[in-house]
Amino acid sequence: MKPYVIISTTETIEGMEIEKYYDLISTNVVLGTNILSDIGASFSDLLGGTSNIYQNKLGKIYKLALDKLKLKASNLRANGVVGVRVDFDEISGGGKSMFMISVSGMAVRLSTLKKDSKIKEDGADTVLPDDLDAIVNKLKILAKVKRNDSLTDQDWEFLLENSASEIIEELLQRYLAAFKDSPSPVNENQKLQRKYFPHLLRQINEDVVSKLLYPKINENPLVISTLLSESESFSPDLTLELLESGNFHNGIATLKAYKRSYTSEDIDPMASIVKQIESLPITGKVEVVKGLLGSKETYVCEEKHHNVASASYCNECGRNKQGLIREEVERFEEYKLRVEGLRMLLQLKGSS
Repeated sequence: MKPYVIISTTETIEGMEIEKYYDLISTNVVLGTNILSDIGASFSDLLGGTSNIYQNKLGKIYKLALDKLKLKASNLRANGVVGVRVDFDEISGGGKSMFMISVSGMAVRLSTLKKDSKIKEDGADTVLPDDLDAIVNKLKILAKVKRNDSLTDQDWEFLLENSASEIIEELLQRYLAAFKDSPSPVNENQKLQRKYFPHLLRQINEDVVSKLLYPKINENPLVISTLLSESESFSPDLTLELLESGNFHNGIATLKAYKRSYTSEDIDPMASIVKQIESLPITGKVEVVKGLLGSKETYVCEEKHHNVASASYCNECGRNKQGLIREEVERFEEYKLRVEGLRMLLQLKGSS
């Protein structure tokens, strides 16, 4: 479902007032070089006036850019974007040309001036032919997914240009099946999924993505934690649930991911994550071992490997006294700095 966000090129919206200014947001969409071949196919039409194909292509990326701007605003908890500016540019290089559309504006929180007034999005009950065609194409792609047919570049590019939220769960199952044995793409099908799927997740609301990915983390921790990171869909609450359930290795794996935006409501659960990990039980222990030359202390990890008493990590399995490997400890230390930095930024914003 697309986020309900009102956008306007003006600084105000009639019948509404701005309660809060969030931040200046922007998005860019690039139209590939295939537009040139499309224009060439209808060159006579272009000479006669305008090219319908050219207009349709520009119209599609214009709509996609606005949809992505609405999504960014929604991730900030905004319901409006004012002062919207749209720019078209041509990017050339290496004998190739691409067209880019840039859209920017100020994300805001809007409220109606009258309590009994209701704002309804224009055309909410109207279906356009392009939207109907998009749904039909999505159904065709979904059918290919269910038949386990490979998706083409064109299929993936279509999904990038049109919201894929309706079939994202099926695409995730396909992705997990493709990488169940190794996270590295080998065949062409895996390479296409690896190339496009993280970008699709990035275009969907982060709350939807996090609720989709977190329940799958036990199936493939490396793949899921990587997707969480690439889609910036970290959820403090869901990570805290993993830790509280004793699934601390997978919980720590999620800490490399960021949210797309943070609020003061994130501080408490993020701080609770720090407390949970710092209070992990000691699974290794120091034992006194008797030998011919006397007794000596030795560090025994949770896997029963013996090390010198001063060892911070086991020489065999690499775990410390809390059962964590070095990479997990480093990830946790970086996460603690993120929490501290977020607290400082929010305090600065609150005092300004």
